[in-house]
Amino acid sequence: MTIAFETAPQLDLLKSFELRVEAILKLGIEQFGLPVGIFSAISAENYEIRQVFHPENVLTAGMNFSLEETFCRHVISANDVIGIHDIGDSDLGPDGAAEKLGFAAYLGAPVQVDGECVGTLAFASPAPVAAFSTHNTELLRLFADSLGQALAHIRDHRELLRLATTDPVTGLYNRGYMEQLLRRELERSNRYDGPVVIGLVDFDNLKMLNDNFGYDAGDAALKLFAKVASEIMRETDVIARWGDKEFLVLMPETGAAGALNYLQRLTDRVRGADFHAGDSDLRLALSVGLGIAEQGDKLPDLIGRANVAMHESKQAGQDTIRMSNQDNS
Repeated sequence: MTIAFETAPQLDLLKSFELRVEAILKLGIEQFGLPVGIFSAISAENYEIRQVFHPENVLTAGMNFSLEETFCRHVISANDVIGIHDIGDSDLGPDGAAEKLGFAAYLGAPVQVDGECVGTLAFASPAPVAAFSTHNTELLRLFADSLGQALAHIRDHRELLRLATTDPVTGLYNRGYMEQLLRRELERSNRYDGPVVIGLVDFDNLKMLNDNFGYDAGDAALKLFAKVASEIMRETDVIARWGDKEFLVLMPETGAAGALNYLQRLTDRVRGADFHAGDSDLRLALSVGLGIAEQGDKLPDLIGRANVAMHESKQAGQDTIRMSNQDNS
């Protein structure tokens, strides 16, 4: 499985967004005279409270409800601001969701990104209040639009980052991203003396596939490798396309034995995969070099060690794994 690591700019964007939500909730509570303020995320039929102010802490961030159990379902259905100063005396009549959450008055708006409702911004009171003015509803709409624009910016930034850090053929991380990650791991290892183990994987017969069956066949083999590798990886492992026919697997907090076990399972699974090119059934083969960081290593040291082992593996024959200066796999 590939893991998404938040970059410093991403974390700054997320923190800035949280502060914006907090400020809007506080301002809304003051402006609308409603003591409860909630920003929620909507997905399918699920409603999740992301940030909330509640005087008695009855509602807290992280709480999940079925959308049908929330009063916000009316906002989603209307796709517009809804303001009800006295729910019990409204056209909706008594509402079970409002009663369950202790709401007698409610003012809510959808938060949209490119026309899609992704959440709600709502304020409520346990007691009826005076009728909401046009100014109230327009101000809430302005608040919700502001949050939608901020979320769109975060999404766009993440998409740009994804394009900049992933290989377009396999969907795995690319070399540039892996180099940054490896440098951070080596710095951490040198500081705290933790293990850093990598596997450099070479596709033995990729050139043959490209030459004899075309680049579509080669790309299909690369995608199959990425699928197999991702299925058997741990959550903490990271894999990247390192070159035209090379991949690099980072296995944090893993010793040589655990790394060898994973890499052996990887070569076995790829070898046994059902792969066809044209009318031919083909066996895919890998050569793998294992590199283990030593104290004081820089990136070229670790990569060089794994590269030497990978070339020793190729010389020993297809589907073998070697560590540098090791005579058997």
